[in-house]
Amino acid sequence: MQNVVELLRMGRHDEIWRMYCGFLDLTLAEFMAVQERLLREQLNLVNASPWGELFFHGARPTTMADFRQIAPLTRYEDYAPYLGEQREELLPAKPVIWAHTSGRSGQYKWAPYTQEIYTQAGVHILAGFILAMARRRGEVRLEERDVLVYNAPPRPYGSGVALVSVEEQFPFRFVPPAELTESLTFQERLELSYQMAMVTGIDLVGSITSVLIKIGERFASGGGRSGISRQMLHPQALWRVGRALLRSRLAGRPLLPKDLWPVKGVICGGTDTGLYKELIAEYWGATPYEVYAATEPGMVTALQAWDKKGLYFLPDVVFLEFIPEEEWVRQRADPTYTPQTVLLDEVQTGQRYELVITNLNGGAFLRYRLGDLVRFVALADPEAGIALPSMVSAGRSDDLIDLAGFTGLIDEPMLGRAIFDAGFAYEDWSARKEIGADGPLLCIYLELRTAASVDDVQARIHENLKRLNPFYADLESVLGIRPLRVTLLQPGALRAYTLERQAAGADLAHLKPPRMATSDAIIEDLLRLSRSLS
Repeated sequence: MQNVVELLRMGRHDEIWRMYCGFLDLTLAEFMAVQERLLREQLNLVNASPWGELFFHGARPTTMADFRQIAPLTRYEDYAPYLGEQREELLPAKPVIWAHTSGRSGQYKWAPYTQEIYTQAGVHILAGFILAMARRRGEVRLEERDVLVYNAPPRPYGSGVALVSVEEQFPFRFVPPAELTESLTFQERLELSYQMAMVTGIDLVGSITSVLIKIGERFASGGGRSGISRQMLHPQALWRVGRALLRSRLAGRPLLPKDLWPVKGVICGGTDTGLYKELIAEYWGATPYEVYAATEPGMVTALQAWDKKGLYFLPDVVFLEFIPEEEWVRQRADPTYTPQTVLLDEVQTGQRYELVITNLNGGAFLRYRLGDLVRFVALADPEAGIALPSMVSAGRSDDLIDLAGFTGLIDEPMLGRAIFDAGFAYEDWSARKEIGADGPLLCIYLELRTAASVDDVQARIHENLKRLNPFYADLESVLGIRPLRVTLLQPGALRAYTLERQAAGADLAHLKPPRMATSDAIIEDLLRLSRSLS
């Protein structure tokens, strides 16, 4: 079988498209058939290993129906004793590399990648690159030595593992070189990449949304020129800047990244990408292309089509199940309840679902609850000729706060410790993620028992969060962002809320506002009651 480089040199773009983007041509029935076949292969591996004894408790499911009936829904705590110690002898297949991601309280979650999972990580990223550059179905604008600026954490983070895998798939010109990035801090990589790009240019840029916005804002505010002036010694950089300044002057606006780097594609990660789609396009000159990726599934799990609308799941990464919203809400009210799942051919538009994944290709995770919510926006796209359901990210199901895809997930114990260690006596608090004018915010609504300055309270909690969560600290050290906003409620506001809820007939579980992911309606009630006491 010829590889993508050989096909590209022969101009056989149709074959490249089928090889990497052919999943978009599947019917839903064909998609489900691939899922079922690969699940059976995975079950054979699990049943033949100690992993099957651990998670199937003596049963040996061989069909999709048996598996869904026998295997329990799992969370990372079920795997931590084995994966945390990298117990390879227990696994369905031997991994070639281990990847990790940040979990609760700043701790890592480990995932073993078999050769197949590792290779697929690169294959599906390359598919995303092809689709990100495409302006219509079947268009392949990929070229050997395309310059790729990829701002993501290095190995053993899943994104770094995937970057090395894609390097084995295609001869991109990585800026900075992949082997160099692993010895640099995030800030150093970020600065070096755009310094080098003054000479090399950029064909593809892959980054979390917040970084692309930050760079664009710097240019839009006039801060881009000061950074450029240090790179003027190279003739290519001089030519690039001169051309860019001419473009911006002709357009009657400040210099922007798109003036320096006419990119073919912008690939974004992060749940807030949709909010900043137009702004990224204005800064970078290309509509951002979204991917859905996570470490446990093996990175890329869903991709947009060439039209950059909803995301489509890939059929060969993980076996997919979905917990309908009413099911996981029911389990919150009754922790002993086991929620039911549906398959991709059973989802409905407009509904939110919690994603449940089972690794294929010898992976470790079985009916694993990632904690991510998705909302399906269409069951098919007749205009594009795509017969598969498309979805968008809909946040988290488990009350973890994720700021712009950059920080480790902030949980209630971590946030409670940060507030407690600030040293102010308080009645209680509620927190949630909000979107402000400058991006995502971690908003805490706090009732103190004694008077204090809101600036002092906010500063202490911020420093405590930096200490407790290194990923949160990176927001300030790398991007210069302080996302914390504290609102002090008037004394008695929480009691007034409780009394109001009691008078309305609420049950005991709903007399107090929740600590995390508090709804708009509850926050509005708290603020209304607080104002009435001032």
